Amino acid sequence: MSDRGLHATKGEGSPRDRLRTLLYGLLLVLVVAFAVHPLRTFVEAKRQALMGRSEPPGRRLALASQFGFDAAAGDSMRLVPGAPVTDIEDLPGEAVTLILGGFRGPYVVWLWTKVEDEKQKKIHFDLLDRYSKIAALQSDYPEVWTFHYWNMLWNITVQWQSAERKYQWIRLGIRFLKEGYRRNPHSADIMLEMGRGYLYKIGHSQESPYYLKRVKEDEGRSAFLAAYEWFDRARKANDRYGTLHDPKAVSYSQACHALSYYASETTREAHDEFARSLDARTAGREDESRTRFQAAEKRLAEAIGAWQWAAREWQDQVSRFEKERISPDLLNKYRKFLGEADQSAKLLESIRSELTYKNLPDVMPKIPRPEIAW
Repeated sequence: MSDRGLHATKGEGSPRDRLRTLLYGLLLVLVVAFAVHPLRTFVEAKRQALMGRSEPPGRRLALASQFGFDAAAGDSMRLVPGAPVTDIEDLPGEAVTLILGGFRGPYVVWLWTKVEDEKQKKIHFDLLDRYSKIAALQSDYPEVWTFHYWNMLWNITVQWQSAERKYQWIRLGIRFLKEGYRRNPHSADIMLEMGRGYLYKIGHSQESPYYLKRVKEDEGRSAFLAAYEWFDRARKANDRYGTLHDPKAVSYSQACHALSYYASETTREAHDEFARSLDARTAGREDESRTRFQAAEKRLAEAIGAWQWAAREWQDQVSRFEKERISPDLLNKYRKFLGEADQSAKLLESIRSELTYKNLPDVMPKIPRPEIAW
């Protein structure tokens, strides 16, 4: 074969070889793109910081004021840079896996590292965006949802001074975990954590008076009732699917505690309304006084019903775990809570039986005002 013929043969190659070369080239481009972008972002951030151009906390607060809290908190996500913004609810986990292919694992590891670093440095701008990406990539792991929910409610809120900012992060956390519940409807752990958020973060933290008021405005019900509903769902889910990892006796009692706190809250509201009725009467506002008295009577009836409901729940708790032979000390505590709920219901019933608008000043000292620890 002539030199010219040999040269032509080497230069042209077969169609299969050319296709293989093209595919290898595309693969190399993808590798470089996915490897370089996170690295470039990291290096650029460090370079800007060294040059004194990093955004201070005040700048991030300004962004929140200018563009709204949701935007500044990353309340929407892009799977990859330049992609359209989408809500996590609209992003199927299977599609995410197909898009990323073999890079899914490294990308998730990078995201986890990034969110923990940003949380420690109090950089909130992209946190929810990254939480959403992680959850989309690992949506069938309930622990992923509960871990980031816990971060939003307990670790991020304490980094803010404003009760309003704290509450916004709580609402974002609730919205986030509700999506986790939608994707993992049999997970008792997710339901239990949601209940804990309502009962302990909203109902027992330093800012609880503000949080409880906001939940009633936003959801039209008591946070303690919301907690009960989630705890009750967790019990039923575990009875059916056995998906609860925490100790069952303690976890199941959370629904009972939530109802006791709801009954205490309702009793306080009845007491305070009776007090306002009495104040209006003293000030000579007779019509207002009678209106408030009627509202207080209605609230008192609701409080009696709530205590009776709590007593039934505690009775069921005691009966159930007597059969399962739990710790005698724990069982005695449940009996104590049962007795307290039953006595509270009977006390309020006796007060209601003798209470009239005329004798309110005399009966008022008997109406309890339970303390709720916050």
